[in-house]
Formats: sequence, structure tokens, C-alpha cells
Amino acid sequence: MDTNVVGYYRTSSKSNIGEDKDTKKRQQNAVMNYASSNGMNVVAEFYDKGVSGTKEILNRTSFMDMLNYCEDNSIDTIVFESSDRLSRDLIVMETGFQYLTSLGYKLISVANPNTFIEDTPTATLIRQVLGVISQFEKSNLVMKLKVARDRKKPINESRGYTNRKGKGKCEGRKYLTEKNPELFDLVVSYRKKIDRKTHQPFSYRKISALIKEEHNLSISFNSVKRILEDVVRIKREDRNRKRRKLVA
Repeated sequence: MDTNVVGYYRTSSKSNIGEDKDTKKRQQNAVMNYASSNGMNVVAEFYDKGVSGTKEILNRTSFMDMLNYCEDNSIDTIVFESSDRLSRDLIVMETGFQYLTSLGYKLISVANPNTFIEDTPTATLIRQVLGVISQFEKSNLVMKLKVARDRKKPINESRGYTNRKGKGKCEGRKYLTEKNPELFDLVVSYRKKIDRKTHQPFSYRKISALIKEEHNLSISFNSVKRILEDVVRIKREDRNRKRRKLVA
């Protein structure tokens, strides 16, 4: 008889969240393949989206939902892809491990299955070394991203992609006009046209259909709406920057 377990996934970067991203799929495939190969049945899955690997496990919404589910359904085994899905901070990982095992939970890292199971000095050493490596990788990634942002800011500023202070923008949600610059002029040009039937500017759906028909480019009417909203927002921010310069 298969052992019932739960699967846990975590992604820290919001840019890696979505149906077209492979972060969750990769973790899910790893957990499912391990479970099927080891006589386990994954009865529930829990996913913390956009949650930092340094955040304490008891402050993660889906992790707490998972513990409540396990308690209600008498499940004591949690499977995840690798130790850094549990945490990228050594202290958070070790305290989380000690807390969960004291409650009777068994933690299985697919990448190193015995790391969280064996209660030996060697297993403890390996677990802590993995925690240090994850913490180092996290710090190293943060530094690389900072260097990349600092390098990209003046480039974006020269291209007109700026924040409210007029500096180069390379953080936060990207405008669709930044992601798809080729669509910007098309959407704006169609929006300026007047529909002969309604005597009003083309609707979002009409613009979407025309771009598909005349340019073979697929864009939803919601994306058309967002691009036009971005145009208004960009103009407003540019106007406010000019006002601040006059006041200064």
C-alpha cells in the first residue's frame, strides 16, 4: 500500500510564476517522479508563490495550510525538490527542521533523500553544508542582480523607461509597452482610428482582431487595454517629472 505524502513547492521570484514558467513544473515533476518510484502517493500539493527562501516556515501561508492539512489527515511526510525549497537561510532551515521533526514530520529532499531523515552527525553536517551553500547562492544572486540593475538603469533611462523620479527603471512590474515594444505603435495607431459604425474609437476587441488579421500578431483585448493604460501612465509620469524639475 502506498504511503500518503504531501508535496511542497516554493518560488521566491514573482517573475518565475505563471503557466508559461517552468519553476513549479520542474519542482512538481521531481516530487512526482520520486514519489512514484518510492511507493508514495502525493495526496495534496502546496505552493508558496513569491516567498523568499529566507522567510521562516511558520510565516508562509501555504506552508501553514500544509501543516494543517497534514494534521487533519494524519500525514507525516513532506516531499520537496531540494533543501533550498525549504529554505535558503541556514538558521531558518535548521530551526525549521528541528521544529518539524519534533512534531513527528519526515522531510524528504528529492535531490538528497537522506539529508533530512538520518539523525547522524554526518547527515547533520551535510544538511548544514547544503544550507550554507543555498545561503551563499542567494547572496551571490542578489549581488549579481544589483550589478545588473545598476548597469541597466542608464540604458533604460536613455530609452525612456524611467521611474517616477526620472531615473532608469528596471525594477517592479514591467509595462507591456516595455515587454512588447513592437505592439506599442500598432495599438496606439488603431486606437486613434474611428469606427464607422459607432463613430467611436476602435474598441479593445476590435483592435485585437485587426492586429491579428492584418499583422498576424496575437494579442488579447485585455492586453490592448493594459498597453493603452500604460501609455496614459507613462505620459502622466513624464508630465509630473517635468513639473518637479520646474519647481526645483
